[in-house]
Amino acid sequence: MQNELSDMVRPGALVKGLSAAGLFIEGQAKIKAPIDTGFLRNSIGISRLTSEYVVVGTNAEYASYVEEGTRKMAARPYLRPAIMNNVPKLKELILDALMNAGRTRR
Repeated sequence: MQNELSDMVRPGALVKGLSAAGLFIEGQAKIKAPIDTGFLRNSIGISRLTSEYVVVGTNAEYASYVEEGTRKMAARPYLRPAIMNNVPKLKELILDALMNAGRTRR
């Protein structure tokens, strides 16, 4: 199936769509991230982009504790909601890139 899809999609179109989706997730996660020093919010970004997937995350060591909580601290999710609350928009961004592949902008 992956090879069939690759044959139908113009090279770079899927990467463009995944990049747009990743940037959208990054922005939403930054809006939702709790702010103390700002380090967590500023560390959120795209860490990997391939022709098959995009990874948005953070290198803040405490990020998972904020997202999931601990025994002593309530969860304050920011990354998961940035994805799950925006699935239709993410699909739209990816499909738009695929549908507009090859069209020139004026």
